[in-house]
Amino acid sequence: MASSSNASLLLLADEPLWRDQLHRVLVEEGYRLRQQPFPPRLKDLLLDESLLQPPALLIVNLPNHRWDVAASIDLVQRLRRRDPLTPLLLLPDDADEPMRSALLDAGADDVLVRPFGLREFVARCRAMLRRISRRQISSRASSGAEMLEAGPIRLYRQECRVLLNGQEVNLTPRELRLLEYFMLNPGRALSRDQLIEQVWGPDYGGDSKSVDVHVLWLRRKLDRAGSRPQLFITVRGIGYRLDVPRP
Repeated sequence: MASSSNASLLLLADEPLWRDQLHRVLVEEGYRLRQQPFPPRLKDLLLDESLLQPPALLIVNLPNHRWDVAASIDLVQRLRRRDPLTPLLLLPDDADEPMRSALLDAGADDVLVRPFGLREFVARCRAMLRRISRRQISSRASSGAEMLEAGPIRLYRQECRVLLNGQEVNLTPRELRLLEYFMLNPGRALSRDQLIEQVWGPDYGGDSKSVDVHVLWLRRKLDRAGSRPQLFITVRGIGYRLDVPRP
């Protein structure tokens, strides 16, 4: 499990006093933290050398005066294309439920809206680091292979690439993790609670509808890529099954 003694975090925020306050509380918890303001242009951020060494957790403030809904979603998508794996915690100045949902769907791992308590903020950081550590441990324990194969699907873990019948399918980080867990358990009926535990993590505060939505998106993307017959089977009263021939 990632611990406070070895986890390096990166905080991107414009407001100096608030940035320093978050820096202080995280350092007090034992984390190593780099902090910096946003550059004037998004292009400069994406080319920033500080992102060349991925942190254990990326924390990004989205101040209202610079980031509307569309710009925020675009930022998250660009960050995800640059680095699909690093956990991303967003701290918007204000965000209603539709905006929070859109940011999560775009690739954010968690959204915490200002104002918030510092204890809750630190607890969210700890929870996200625990989740990524569990996924890494589970991934190493269940299969050491860099490439998973199930029926017509190939998932290249290090590259975060998915091929279906040789055709590349673009998936979000959450969809990748969901597909990976199905591929590690081919033919098994997986409950929504199991999927939330393994993909979203035990600290996830939402409901099981997120599973249904993400499986629906996976189905649509794989169908467009030529998946026939349907790979994901609904198991009534339980959840879903990846229906592929067993080796």
